[in-house]
Amino acid sequence: MSEVIKINENLKENQKKAKKKIGTFLGGMAILGVLYALYFFLYSSGYESTENAYVTGNQTAVTAQVAGRVTRINFVDTSKVKKGDLLIEFENTDYQLALEGAELALAQAVRNYSSLETNVSQYQYALGESMNNLNNVKKNYNRNFKLFNAGIISQKQMESTTTLLKNAKLAVSQKNDALSNAKLQASSKDAYSHPAIQSAILKYKQAYLNLSRTKVYAPVNGVVAKKSVSLGQKIGIGQPLFSIVDLNNEWVEVNLKENQMKNIKIGNKVELTSSLNDKVYDGYIVGISAGTGNAFSLLPPQNASGNWIKITQRLPVRVAFDKENLEDNGVLPLGTTMDAEVNTNAIEDMISNLDIKSSNPYTLNIQKIQETIDRIVKANLY
Repeated sequence: MSEVIKINENLKENQKKAKKKIGTFLGGMAILGVLYALYFFLYSSGYESTENAYVTGNQTAVTAQVAGRVTRINFVDTSKVKKGDLLIEFENTDYQLALEGAELALAQAVRNYSSLETNVSQYQYALGESMNNLNNVKKNYNRNFKLFNAGIISQKQMESTTTLLKNAKLAVSQKNDALSNAKLQASSKDAYSHPAIQSAILKYKQAYLNLSRTKVYAPVNGVVAKKSVSLGQKIGIGQPLFSIVDLNNEWVEVNLKENQMKNIKIGNKVELTSSLNDKVYDGYIVGISAGTGNAFSLLPPQNASGNWIKITQRLPVRVAFDKENLEDNGVLPLGTTMDAEVNTNAIEDMISNLDIKSSNPYTLNIQKIQETIDRIVKANLY
């Protein structure tokens, strides 16, 4: 009997311990639930994260501006170059001859202009002679007209005198037209403003520019990529030569799901973790795409059929690096992946757009060209 009572007491004691453990477990779960709810509403609800993020940047494509054979290459793929570095040279014999021909054409245009001034003087002299001849013919006509009325000269002589008068008037008209045309051809404020000389100057500048384009310079600072030219290769106009990537002016394209975009705004701070070096970079949103990736694809999807299945789309978001942070952690190659976490509660106050850079390595040396033009004009103007 005592053993049965003892067993019942043990059962009751075990039941109490079990209830206590269950209560402790349920209480712990409740606390965890409360903590998770607090974490979600106070922290997690203000963040959106994705692993679908890639480093991208500007690639400056360099193409041939003239046709020719490559005679020199001063770089390889992955070479770091600075703006203005000489990278490629083309054979320039034909372009050098074209420039010399343009110089001769300019000299001839200046000489032709000078001869136009001389022509004006000659036509003025010729017009004066014709006017004197017309006056003499008029006097002879008036005298013969009186003699004809008096019956002293014949009808045939009078007709001959009339013909001479008409021819003299016609000669004056022709010389006057020739003089007007000569003045029109020579009319200009100076030699530089004459159309023929301006055309020759323009052709000289074009020949100079073509010669300068036989040397290809780096348009921006960066790293050479996609080299597609070899020594001795015959290159055509517009043919791609290489690209230069400016790694100091890169950004991250973060592809967020459409159901993550509710609280995303321009200026939201972003924490970026590189898969390349595991370093954390600071950034902020500077732009949101106007459409999803599928909307701008070559063949946009058509969802008008009855077999439509909803697929969550992703929207590209442009994230700029913090410049100082990028310098401290180091630049990243294009195409490398990153883990992105957007803080929708934090806004960057000072939002700066990406650097917009431009370069034209084929600009004319205006001072040198003008000095050459002045020398040619002065030597051939008389």
